[in-house]
Amino acid sequence: MPQQVKSSSGERSAGERIGRAARGARTRLWSTRRRRLTTIGTSAALLAAAVTGVLVFWDSDPGADPGAKGARKLVMAYIDALADDDMREACRLMHPKVVSSMAEAEGGCPGAMRAQIGDRLSSKEQRRVGDIDVHAARVEGGGKVARVEVSSGPKGARKSTVTVERTDGHWRILED
Repeated sequence: MPQQVKSSSGERSAGERIGRAARGARTRLWSTRRRRLTTIGTSAALLAAAVTGVLVFWDSDPGADPGAKGARKLVMAYIDALADDDMREACRLMHPKVVSSMAEAEGGCPGAMRAQIGDRLSSKEQRRVGDIDVHAARVEGGGKVARVEVSSGPKGARKSTVTVERTDGHWRILED
C-alpha cells in the first residue's frame, strides 16, 4: 500500500503528491509563458502607440496644409505660441532663414525671441497677443508665398500683414 501523508487538507498518497506537483509545474510554466507573451504583446502595443503618436504629431503641423487654409492655420498657431510665451514653438513655426539669422543670439532663436518680444510683454499684453484676429490669406507667387491679414484692438483698428513662405512642403513665418 502506498505511503499515506497526513496534511491539513486530508491524507494524500505519494501518487497524488506527485500529480499535484506536476500540475503546479505546468501552472508555473504556463504563468511564465503567459508573462512573456503579455510582455511582448504590451511592448508591441506601446511601440505601435508611439509610432502612431509621432505620425499624428507630424501630421498636426499647422503649416502642412496647402493653400490659404494652411497659411492661416500657421499664423494662428504662431500667435498662440507667442501668447503662451512658448518661444520654442514660435521658432519651430518660423522660416529656416529667420531662425538661422537668430542663431547667433544667446539662447538661439528662443532666446532672441524672448529678448525681442517675450521679456517686454506683461501678462496683460500677452493676453492681447492672444486676442489678435486672423483674417483672409492671399496666396501669391505660384503658391510659394502668402500674406495673411491680422488685426487687433477695438473693432480691428490695428491691421497688419504676416508674410509666410512655403518651404519643404510646409508654410513658415517669414515676416511678422
